[in-house]
Amino acid sequence: MALRRRLGSPPAARNTKAKGRRAGDMHLMTRRALSPAPLQNTLRRDVPAKLTMPVLRQPMTMNFISPLTARSVRLAALFVSLMVSSNERTFAASTEPSRPLIDYATLQVIAPGDSDATIAEKAGKVLPRPNQTAWMRLERTFFLHFGPNTFRGVEWGDGRESPALFNPTSLDADQWVRAVKDAGGTLLILVAKHHDGLCLWPSRYTQHSVASSPWLEGKGNLVRAVADACRRHGIQLGIYLSPADLYQLRTNPTNPAGLYGNKSPKVRSAIPTDPTSFQKDPSRGRSPTPGFGSHTYEVDDYNRYFLNQLYELLTEYGPISVAWFDGANPDPSVQQSYDYKAWYDLIHRLQPNAVISVKGPDVRWVGNEGGVGRMTEWSVIPLSQSPDKFTWPDMQAGDLGSRAKLTPGSHLWWYPAEVNTSILNGWFWSAEKRAKSPAELVDYYYRSVGRNGNMLLNVAPDTRGLIPDNELASLRKMAEVVRDTFAKDLADGATFTADSSAARRDASFAHDGNLDSWWEAAPGARGGIVTLTFPTPIAFDVVSLQEAVDHRSQRIESFVLETWNGSGWTAPELLDEQTTVGHKRLLRLATPATTDRLRVRITDSRLEPTLAEVGVFKQSLPKEPGISERSRDGSVSLAHTRKLPIVYTTDGSEPTAQSPVYRSPIELPSGGTVQAAVLTPNGQLGLVASKTIVGFAPTGWKVIGAGEHLSASELPAENAIDADARSLWQVRAPAGETARPSLTVDMGSVRKIGGFAYLPRQDWVFIGVVDRYRFETSTDGEHWTTQVASGVFGNIRNNPMLQEVTFAPVEARFFRFTALHDVDDTGWSGAAELTVLPPAPQR
Repeated sequence: MALRRRLGSPPAARNTKAKGRRAGDMHLMTRRALSPAPLQNTLRRDVPAKLTMPVLRQPMTMNFISPLTARSVRLAALFVSLMVSSNERTFAASTEPSRPLIDYATLQVIAPGDSDATIAEKAGKVLPRPNQTAWMRLERTFFLHFGPNTFRGVEWGDGRESPALFNPTSLDADQWVRAVKDAGGTLLILVAKHHDGLCLWPSRYTQHSVASSPWLEGKGNLVRAVADACRRHGIQLGIYLSPADLYQLRTNPTNPAGLYGNKSPKVRSAIPTDPTSFQKDPSRGRSPTPGFGSHTYEVDDYNRYFLNQLYELLTEYGPISVAWFDGANPDPSVQQSYDYKAWYDLIHRLQPNAVISVKGPDVRWVGNEGGVGRMTEWSVIPLSQSPDKFTWPDMQAGDLGSRAKLTPGSHLWWYPAEVNTSILNGWFWSAEKRAKSPAELVDYYYRSVGRNGNMLLNVAPDTRGLIPDNELASLRKMAEVVRDTFAKDLADGATFTADSSAARRDASFAHDGNLDSWWEAAPGARGGIVTLTFPTPIAFDVVSLQEAVDHRSQRIESFVLETWNGSGWTAPELLDEQTTVGHKRLLRLATPATTDRLRVRITDSRLEPTLAEVGVFKQSLPKEPGISERSRDGSVSLAHTRKLPIVYTTDGSEPTAQSPVYRSPIELPSGGTVQAAVLTPNGQLGLVASKTIVGFAPTGWKVIGAGEHLSASELPAENAIDADARSLWQVRAPAGETARPSLTVDMGSVRKIGGFAYLPRQDWVFIGVVDRYRFETSTDGEHWTTQVASGVFGNIRNNPMLQEVTFAPVEARFFRFTALHDVDDTGWSGAAELTVLPPAPQR
């Protein structure tokens, strides 16, 4: 396999300027040619082999020395390499205090007694593995959730669904993959089996699959259809196989022979196992897939089942770029351990170039499902144990890799972030879910790709088996805005200079379209300035920065972006903080700036800072206006950083130049959807913002009961009806108390309602987040009707978004919300906001 396919291609733009091929850098090319093959990622070593130099991404020809013999070439190149290495080390030794040389590696360990300088150097010499390099360069990737949940309108199934439920009428995998490609995607991760356990391919190891469904008369194979479509359209394929399996749960009455939690012993198991002897003689294997071998593990029944399904998916559908896991546990009362080490080992053997994400060693979950990367996102992460012993838990802290986290005993590991969210307010399609607007998706792109992460956006086909029009429209517009914004790099006409540079690493390398060449500050420098000088003033509002992470790790800790105003340097107002860079940092200015000089002033760095690429751009459309939350009196406000008129609508249509101009707060006492955009002097509309406000405004509402029999509320109940999502109601039941926290609200008058909405706290802290509830209504405050006796907010632990529950319209003046259980089972209950919904319009 060519190295180009192993490591991924550099950005297509400006490749014709590949200055890394210049003769002055030929010593580097020679050393690359002599480097060993890329290291395969494996957890069976404590310290990876030394990475002395990066590897060329395509075969190199050296026609300028063609008269020499091949042996002479190798000897000459080796001599040059040794001389350069010796000179570099001698120069570094002359400018820094003497200490042992630390080589670049994929793992560094902080030892007791390491000085601050040594720790910083180790952190600045951790490199990604080759499969991670390929993954980071994908940038825009997509998830696809489709299955029984789609047909039931739920987020989590229960494992008791009949396969007969799965019967899409117009399924078109090509439509799915075209949508991904048109949206700028490079990879599609298919949910091959969700927690409900229905396999979307005809597995040899269960009848609970599409083979038992009416879809295509039981002859369909969704994984095959998607794999073939990906191959046709040039999109890479990833697989999600849920570790949880509610169908196999031993307490599932529809499958009494379930393997999950059946307390079976670990026994020698051949993978792939002969299905006819799966339990009676698991050491007996079946014929392996051609081109793949057989493997043996000591595992219980469920892990053997899982390994066999992994084997099917990883050997029968072509190259797999991502194996995606989570740690989902369908029923904590049933004990079942996941043998991750065996799973990882099988993946490494069958698909060695795949990354294991998110419950695994290659890619980590950013820590939320809201599509928000950290302002400071480190890819070099300290592990508490060596990678072969680490269990890869979710990492949700705000600070994962600063110097304060680099403590003795830490194993420093390249562990980049994947920033995921869904285009809907949920992972599976249902009729009432709304698609995110193009403006929200553009923001998501900047908060993920632009904050040193990869974007993973979920799309959700409907019951027809097609991605619906509202999702497609948002995807297309997002892709158009991103494409048009980055189509023209204004830095192409600039001259690049730096205040210092290492030998053969001058500032011109920071803009040559090649991530494998870079500017680097002079040895010993812990900061630096790269200046762009333009022939004439330019107007811009986006700057892109990329470090040479594949060769020099992630080093920059803080920097300042500055423009020349004719007499001095000033820092424009940005929408993001300026801290880390990593693989990519996208900086948006609050308002466009015009200048003929721009500079990146790096103020702190772990080692000599690097920049592989610097780009300057103008957004194709002005940023969307901000739409406020609705106030308690029912009004919504609009604002924008630029002094431009804002046009808006409230009837569901997109605004036009003829729409009303915003002049005062918009009244939405019963909820509704506001769409708004700025209008430029030439009549062009900017990006359209969209916000749906649900429920009645809490004007005149008051709390008349908040579970007085419980302990005093830590945060008052009134916070749940103050129209401010930042304030919280939070209360805890005393230990041993059987009554549960409740909140009773008097709306002041009788009105007709058709449901309620619960907003959990929005800070990704889960104290008090309710997952089971009861909801009651009354017209007089004395006689109560139970509308929902025991409801469940599915997947709220992972996706704590607004939850809307509908029921048949009723008359009510009072409502009571009772928390029956919280996600962490601590007794705490709470809410950011509670409201009731108007009845749905009659169709």
